[in-house]
Amino acid sequence: MHRSARNVLPLILCLIPLLAAADDQQKAHKILNKLTAMATDPAGKRAVSQAVSQQLSITRDELAQRRHDLNLNYGDLFVVYQLTRSGMLMDNLADKIKTGKTVWQAATELRADWKRIASEAKKLSSKVDNNLLAHFSGKKSEAERELADGYDPFRDTVKADNNVTQQEIEDAQKSYAFLRDHAGSVSGSNLDAVSERAVRTVRPDPTKTDTRVGAGESSSPR
Repeated sequence: MHRSARNVLPLILCLIPLLAAADDQQKAHKILNKLTAMATDPAGKRAVSQAVSQQLSITRDELAQRRHDLNLNYGDLFVVYQLTRSGMLMDNLADKIKTGKTVWQAATELRADWKRIASEAKKLSSKVDNNLLAHFSGKKSEAERELADGYDPFRDTVKADNNVTQQEIEDAQKSYAFLRDHAGSVSGSNLDAVSERAVRTVRPDPTKTDTRVGAGESSSPR
C-alpha cells in the first residue's frame, strides 16, 4: 500500500464513528423538535407531557417543575434525562445550561450516546401518537388524569417552548389532524394496520430527511 494511503486510512477510520454519531444526533433532534412543536397545542402538550412521564417514569408535575427551573422545552428536557440515565449528574448538566450552553452543546461535550437517544426518541414519538389517539377517542377524561397526576397544563409553559420553526409547527399540525381524523380506527390505544400504513404515508418516519424546500432550515442542533 502506498505510504500516503496508509496515512489517510487511520484518519478515515476515526471519522466514521464521528459521522455516524452526527447522523444519530440529527435524527434525535428532528424527532424531538417535532414533539416540541406538537406541545405548542394544548392537547398536544398534554399528550407529550404524559408520554415523557410514561417513558421516564417521572411524574408530570416533577417534569413541569424541571422545565421551569431550567427553561427547557420538552425535547431538550428529554435529552437531559437521557443523559442522567447514562450516569451524568443533573446538577452538572444544570450548571452547564445556566452558563448559556444549550442542552445539545452540553450533551455533545459529554459524549452523549446519540444512537440510543435517537432510538428512545422514536419510542417517545409513538407514545405521543397513542396518547393523542386516546384523547380523540375520549377513552379517559383529561381532567381526571390531570387530577390524578397533580398536573396543571396551564402552568406547564416556558419561553423555550417557542424554539421551533414554523415548518415544524405545520408538520406537527398535520400529524395532529390526521390522528384526530383517524381516532375512530383505534383498537386499544394503537392504530390498526390500515391506519398505520396511512400514517406512514402522511407522516413519514421522523428520522428521515425532509427534502421539501425550506423544511428544517433552522432545526439543526445548536
